[in-house]
Amino acid sequence: MKPKILLLHGSGTNASIFGLQSRKLAALLQPHFDLVYLDAPTPCPPGPGVLPFFEGCEPYLTWMDDSGAVPEQAYWEGEAFEKLVGEVRGLMALEEEEGGLVGVVGFSMGAKVGMEVVRRLEADDNIEEGGEKGKTGGGVKVVVAVCGTVPFRGGVASSTTAASEGDEAREKAYRASLDKGRVKAESVHLIGDGDPWRAEGEKLVEFFEDEGRRVIRFRGAHHMPADDAVNRQVVRVILAACKGV
Repeated sequence: MKPKILLLHGSGTNASIFGLQSRKLAALLQPHFDLVYLDAPTPCPPGPGVLPFFEGCEPYLTWMDDSGAVPEQAYWEGEAFEKLVGEVRGLMALEEEEGGLVGVVGFSMGAKVGMEVVRRLEADDNIEEGGEKGKTGGGVKVVVAVCGTVPFRGGVASSTTAASEGDEAREKAYRASLDKGRVKAESVHLIGDGDPWRAEGEKLVEFFEDEGRRVIRFRGAHHMPADDAVNRQVVRVILAACKGV
């Protein structure tokens, strides 16, 4: 068995749809890694660009309600997120011959979920190891954030979906989240130049350590990049981060 990479879909899709959306990247990763796609827990309407291409591919699922600071905080503190962290820990605890988890790829909302999972694992491991500097969560070497949104949709002048009356609460929660510390694992941030949520993707970069992060910009909107050269570049970074695994 090969090392594993976890793939987390965006809001309003599901693991099967994301398997098709990520097929170009997946084809390049599969010779080196086993790919694990997980479904989000909560049904919701289809996400941007899902219809009509994936009509009839229900259920459409989301990780959380991030329409405001209060419901998003409830997710981070709730049972669904704890269950996800437990599932990821299970992937990392597999026997060596079965291939443990070494990377996370998240799209849109799945990017901030992946970031928070790895940050949580790193924090837990630091406690277990007595605060060892540079310790990364359970062997996760790299996080790939594609067109990511940022915790609490904060840090930007005007969030795409934020109601004006909720901006202050979002910003306060965003700052508190950022203050929890940066992810130590290496990171790759794919940002589409025409993405309506581009400003949030730029802010998500700040949640990762400076020295281990890379930003790749591509021509496109809120979708997985189709350009072969971009996908090959991402895979090269992943392979370099996982060298020796």
